[in-house]
Amino acid sequence: MNVKQVYTILNDVSKQMYGDKAVSVTDLTGVVALGDTVLSSSSDKDLFLNTLVDRIGKTIISQRAYSAAVNKLLDNAFAFGAILQKIYVAPVKAKHAEQYDFEDGSGDLFVIEKPDVAQKLFQNRDVWSVQITIPDFQLTSAFTSGEAMAAFIDAIFLAMRNSMEVYLEGMAELCYANMIGERIVDTKVNGGVTVIDLLTAYNTVAGTALTAADALISPGFLKYASMMINLYVKRLGKMATRYNSEGFARFTPKDRLRVTILADFASATASFLESDTYHRELVALPNYDEVMYWQGIGQASDSGFSEVSKINIKTASGYDVVQSNVIAMLSDVEAMGLMYDNRRSKSFYNPSKEYTQFFEKADMGYYNDLSENAIVFTMGALTIPSKITFNPTGSTTEFDPSDSEDCVLVFKDIPSGVTFSKAFIDGDEVAAANVTFASSTVTVKAAAWGDYEVGDHTVSVLWTNGTVNKVAVKKKNT
Repeated sequence: MNVKQVYTILNDVSKQMYGDKAVSVTDLTGVVALGDTVLSSSSDKDLFLNTLVDRIGKTIISQRAYSAAVNKLLDNAFAFGAILQKIYVAPVKAKHAEQYDFEDGSGDLFVIEKPDVAQKLFQNRDVWSVQITIPDFQLTSAFTSGEAMAAFIDAIFLAMRNSMEVYLEGMAELCYANMIGERIVDTKVNGGVTVIDLLTAYNTVAGTALTAADALISPGFLKYASMMINLYVKRLGKMATRYNSEGFARFTPKDRLRVTILADFASATASFLESDTYHRELVALPNYDEVMYWQGIGQASDSGFSEVSKINIKTASGYDVVQSNVIAMLSDVEAMGLMYDNRRSKSFYNPSKEYTQFFEKADMGYYNDLSENAIVFTMGALTIPSKITFNPTGSTTEFDPSDSEDCVLVFKDIPSGVTFSKAFIDGDEVAAANVTFASSTVTVKAAAWGDYEVGDHTVSVLWTNGTVNKVAVKKKNT
């Protein structure tokens, strides 16, 4: 046990507390314990005989139950069958009424008018498992009682359940992220109107030039944004074809509407507009929910609004979408969710090694129905979705740099305005002098391959819209 005399520190700190001395540097080295991972045979001994080992006086099992924050997507799943079928019947067109037409002759009383019916079938499965090994008796030497060891084992099982909750939450968040991406594709590629750029609209009508950072602390913008979101809540309640991607006539009443708001935007509106009618109307809706982020919180060095409001995905329809400043989504409860839910626990015992293997397994089926109403709101311009793909024709993926042969990669479907940004070999960025870009061709020069062994490698190409293409190549030595 480490003991430190702190009377000099206390005398100095008390003067700072009384106001007799300015706040000054105080060395806390060795004063506050930061924890070790194992005991030390040289220092963790009693201070009288300096022989007896220090004992653990209290154990805290640092584990608590975690509950996924997106359970609203998990409320309509089935356990038998394989396919979710959705049947749509289109509105019936009005016809000429004949009750006042009295002309000689007889009309056809039995004209067949078939309904216009469409169906959608959803059948994907997402599967994963977590497992842990629990020994019969091999851990008993680390505990002083059966109760202490049981508490530790309980913590292991709780960690498994928490992990499953995190994975369920992650899959649900990706369900949200894909819908956002698909709506951006609908708006930018197909000419739809399912994404609304609130900041650009506000700057236009207000004659301002706010950035996203400015907007979050602007009462004027926050009122406008809340007003517009509430307006679309009302618009979605009327039958229309414009708020989905497939031209179906849909309407979404308030009790069937999911209002999903990014917490950063919700906190800003709560701080500036707590008494504002528009804000209170949104929060009062039955399916109102806040999310901390759409896809991830970001790294410690960059976990602000630009990260939590961002998606960076390849959509289920195959488009690469990188979009920041997404603040809200209004969606029909049937626009996305969980269609299949099969979670189970399994175990088996190994008598030879005397341990039990425990498994938590999940077969889940998430879906986005693009024919249902869903509108996304952003605070900034939309990205350009792309389907940039590698084109083997004209490419040189097997090459010999010793013969000054370059690695030439050809791509297609490059959107207007999108250009090459960087190239990487096995994750290492290629120096600008060793890579060139011309139209749809990226050339990694022979000089870039000097430090790489003969054999298989991966070249990653980054584009200015965030798309990354990975191509398998082979360095030869003929």
